[in-house]
Amino acid sequence: MSPDTKLYKHRCVYDSCPERWSKFPTNQQERDDIEQSALQDPIVHRHIFADHKWQTESFTIQSSAMRAAISTVLDKYQDLDLEVEKWTFKPPFMPLVHRWDRLLSLREAEAEEHEPEAVAQLLEFLTPILAPKVDALVKTRKTGNVMFGDLWQIFPPHEFVITKFYGVEAVCRVTKYKHVAQPPSMPSYWEIHMEYLDWNGNRCGYANTMIIIPEFTAYRRVTSLPAYPLSFHNSPSKIREQMIERGRKFEALRGYHFQTCSGSKILLPPGKPEERPVSGRVIVDAHAYYMTNDIVKPDLAPLADEDQVGQKKRSDEAKKSNKKKSKAHEYGGGYDGECDGDDDDDSDDSDTPHEDAPVEGNAEMTVKAPNDATGRSENLEPLTDDMCLVATPWLKGFDLKAKDWAQFHVDDLSPVVWNDAAFNHLVLPGTEKQLAWEFVENKTLANSFDDFIQDKGRGIIILMFGPPGVGKTYTAEAVAEKARVPLYSMSAGDLGTVPKEVELALDRALILCGLWNAMLLLDEADVFLGARTDSDLARNELVAVFLTKLEYYTGVCFLTTNRTASIDTAFQSRVDLFLPYKDLTFEARKKVWQNFINRAGGTQFHIPEDEMDQLAEMKLNGREIKNLIKSAHLLGLKNGGAIQVDRLMMLARNRVAALDELKKN
Repeated sequence: MSPDTKLYKHRCVYDSCPERWSKFPTNQQERDDIEQSALQDPIVHRHIFADHKWQTESFTIQSSAMRAAISTVLDKYQDLDLEVEKWTFKPPFMPLVHRWDRLLSLREAEAEEHEPEAVAQLLEFLTPILAPKVDALVKTRKTGNVMFGDLWQIFPPHEFVITKFYGVEAVCRVTKYKHVAQPPSMPSYWEIHMEYLDWNGNRCGYANTMIIIPEFTAYRRVTSLPAYPLSFHNSPSKIREQMIERGRKFEALRGYHFQTCSGSKILLPPGKPEERPVSGRVIVDAHAYYMTNDIVKPDLAPLADEDQVGQKKRSDEAKKSNKKKSKAHEYGGGYDGECDGDDDDDSDDSDTPHEDAPVEGNAEMTVKAPNDATGRSENLEPLTDDMCLVATPWLKGFDLKAKDWAQFHVDDLSPVVWNDAAFNHLVLPGTEKQLAWEFVENKTLANSFDDFIQDKGRGIIILMFGPPGVGKTYTAEAVAEKARVPLYSMSAGDLGTVPKEVELALDRALILCGLWNAMLLLDEADVFLGARTDSDLARNELVAVFLTKLEYYTGVCFLTTNRTASIDTAFQSRVDLFLPYKDLTFEARKKVWQNFINRAGGTQFHIPEDEMDQLAEMKLNGREIKNLIKSAHLLGLKNGGAIQVDRLMMLARNRVAALDELKKN
């Protein structure tokens, strides 16, 4: 052994760094020696001198027993691979702070699971290091206030948080948090990535969304943030219970459902995501939305990956498909879509079935199942409470009145209450009413017959013709109501006049009717029924397209027209049932008056029999009678709701006189 000890002077290139002596001629050799000598130490704790004191720069867990404990505690933490990180942790030690409770619970773990001595040493080492951050989290929970720099503490992966989708409270689950630093002139912000349960028409799965929390000074109330932990709510257990209950309703509404909706809707692409009021019947069916709009269904992350929150196991396709959903959530905060509902009712009816008093009974009794011949395949596996907790509050569907696709709030949906009185109130002469019903009722038997060409001529086409306001449209509505099926109603104006546009619109309507076992009502179809001529080739093409599409339609189609003189002979041969309508007789008008008066509330009207006869003598159609009752009802609101007979008579005579004057001109 050499009697001397060699020392080497190392000078720093910076004036602030003092020269020092070392046993090694190079810095690298010195570092290698330190690392080699520390290999047997359970923990290597590195310090740095800053702010006039030594602070933890990082530490590395080297003990196999401690690593086993840490591995258990940090299992499936977001984007964390301990091997890649070489078991090294740096301030502010986010994973360890988030899982501090789990660390403490290791002390109560069975001896065979983890070495008690190693766990005790690990906690003894970590406690003073993590204490400031843990204490800050305790303070946040106690005061309900948080600083911007500490936001990460309240958003650990797996944490349930409350946010809003289009103004509606919803619960999501945190998958990842990220601090985004900006140039000095711009404020930094936190990204909180979350997931929620959605339905794509085929199966349930997790979709992604994200909220941004811009930098703020001082403290901010946790509950004022665009998303905040469920645990910070005043009544977390109550909210959890409510959200799970709503999630169970979401679970029950997967697939196809004919519902009534009263509230708000959010328009879906191809339209803009505007908020609009909705009141009426809707079809809840995501499968039909994606199929008929040529939109690829989002590849939702599978339910089986529920334990992989924050991990990178999900497919790139799922992430890409959910980018639009993340964008959609940006509308949810303070959405101010214009509400421009349409209360105008120009349907050709002498009565409206939806306005009758509901009939008691099972609302969904005998509702027919949707057609599955167009690729409908649904995985309706049961959901857990946690899945229901994070279920979206919105479901995709179709508004039958407005004819648009939208998202409907789950809580605004309720089963359809069928109005059996509608068919009874239908006023038709002779046997036409019963004949129309028998054709529809026996439609299932008609499917056993078709043309010599497969799928040709299997539908039922009913043509209703006659003057306006005599009950043509109402017949279709009443029959559909009695048959317990949706009625897809549209006018010729909805189809357009360009042959290609007509073909696309008609295709879409027929496909939807097939999907939903719905009846199709095409009101005022004169332009498509008229006889073809050599001089109008454009209209000839329209008629040809219309005839071809109806030829292969397999459902029930009602057509109405006010003109019968020029119906194309080719179309006449395709009609299964002609229903002629004439101006209402005295008896029919009296019956219509009585129906509308009873519906408006018979106690509000005190009309003697002779005056009822006077009203029935006036040659008014069903729609005109309906409008008169509505006008009288509005005027009666000033008199406590009572409707004066003389006022009603005055309105009726005024209308008859005005109509006579119009005829003269």
